[in-house]
Amino acid sequence: MHPEKRKEWLLIPNLLCYLRLLLLPVFAMLYCYEEYVWATVTVLFSAFTDVADGFIARKYKMISELGKILDPLADKLTQAVVSACLLLRYPVMWVLFSIIIVKESFQGIGGLLIYRKMRKMRSSEWFGKLSTFMFYTVMAYLVLFCPDPSFWKVTLPVLVSSALMLLALILYGYRFFQMSASLKEISPRDPTPAE
Repeated sequence: MHPEKRKEWLLIPNLLCYLRLLLLPVFAMLYCYEEYVWATVTVLFSAFTDVADGFIARKYKMISELGKILDPLADKLTQAVVSACLLLRYPVMWVLFSIIIVKESFQGIGGLLIYRKMRKMRSSEWFGKLSTFMFYTVMAYLVLFCPDPSFWKVTLPVLVSSALMLLALILYGYRFFQMSASLKEISPRDPTPAE
C-alpha cells in the first residue's frame, strides 16, 4: 500500500469513524438489555463523534477520499441499526426505516456511479446533515424517555424526522441527476470533469 494511502487510514477523522462503527453493536446490546440511559449516551456520543470528525477534517485539512466514504457509511449503518432496534418498541419506525433504506440505497448506487466517472467522492450537503441531526435527536429522545406510543409523543417526532430524510433523498436525487447531466457533456478527451 502506498504510504500516503496508509496515512489516510490513521487520520483523526477516520479514526472517529471507526469508533462510530464499533459503537453500533454496543448500542444494540445496551438497548436490547433495556439499559436505556447508556444506550442514549452511546447514541449521543456517536453523534458527537460525527460532528467532531467533520469539524476536524475541515479545520485541520484532513479531508480524505477514505473519509468521504467512511463518514457516510458510518451514518448509514448507525441510522439502520438504531432504527431497527427501535422498531422492536415503536411500529411507526417502519416509516423512517423504509425511507432510510430507499435513501441510502439510492445514495450508495448513485455515489458509486459518480465515483466511477469522476474518481472522487462528493461531500455531504447541508440537507443531509440536517436530516442526520434530526434523526439523532429523535432517536435519543425515543431511547431515553421511552414514551408511550401516542401520536404526539412518538409518531409526530418520527414523522418529522422521516420528512427531513425524504427531503434529503429528493435533494440528493436532484443533485445526482444534475451531476449526471454535466458528466455527459464532458468530452471523452477531458479526463478531469468540472466541479
